[in-house]
Amino acid sequence: MDEASKTYERVSSGVPGFDDLVNGGFHRGTVNTVTGSSGAGKTVFASQFIYQGILAGEKGMLVLPSESAEFIKREMYTSFNWDFWKLEEEGKLAVVDVTDPVLRLQKSIETDPTEFLISFRKLVEKKLEEEKPQRLLIDDLMAFFTAVESPFVMRSLVDDLFGTLRSSGVTSIITIGTAFGMTEIMEYGADSCTILQRERIGNNLVRSIYIMKMRGSRIANAIRVLDISDDGLAISTLSPYP
Repeated sequence: MDEASKTYERVSSGVPGFDDLVNGGFHRGTVNTVTGSSGAGKTVFASQFIYQGILAGEKGMLVLPSESAEFIKREMYTSFNWDFWKLEEEGKLAVVDVTDPVLRLQKSIETDPTEFLISFRKLVEKKLEEEKPQRLLIDDLMAFFTAVESPFVMRSLVDDLFGTLRSSGVTSIITIGTAFGMTEIMEYGADSCTILQRERIGNNLVRSIYIMKMRGSRIANAIRVLDISDDGLAISTLSPYP
C-alpha cells in the first residue's frame, strides 16, 4: 500500500478558521456531528459546509427528516444569499425532506420508531446511490432516535446508519440538538464531534465552538468565538472568556 492511501484526504469545511482547528478539515468519507442548543448555529454551519462544497465542485445533499426544505432554503437565502433553489435546479444539490413518502408516512400514522429508522436508513442509502453526492447534511435526527427506548437498540441503529454513510464515501455532517439530552450515543459513533454553544458572558450573548474529538487528527484544545455575519459563519482567534 502506498503512503498516500494510508491517510485520509482532507475536505475543507468551508467555515473560515475551522480547518485550522482540526489540522486541515474533515476527513473525506467520514461522519461528523455538530451538537448545540437551539440558536447555536448548527444548521448554518452544516449548510455552509454544503454550499461552499458545491462552489468547490462537490455535489451536496440535504436530508431533512423533520421539516420541509423550503424553510432552510428561505432561511439561507434571506440571511446569506445562498440560493439552494438554483443549485437544486442545476443538479448540484439533491434534497430529501419530510415531503418524501417514506418520511411523510411516519408523520401520518403510528410507526414503530425502530422500523421507521431502518426504513430511513434504507431511504438514505437509496438516495446516495441515485444522486452520488460528495457532501451530505442530515439536519436533526434526535427526535426520532430518542423514541427508541433501549440504548442498545439505539446504538445499533446509529452504527448501521453511520456505516451506510461511510460505505457510500460521502462526507457527512449530522446536526444534533441538545434538548433531548441523549447526544452521547451519536457522538460516540461519529468520526468527529464539534460543539457549538450560545451563552451569556457579562452583558453579551456569545456563540462559541470547540472540537471534542476527531479520530486520526490533531485538534486544537481551545474554545473560540463563533461569529455570524452576512457572509455566514467564521471562527475568531479570540476566546469567549476573559
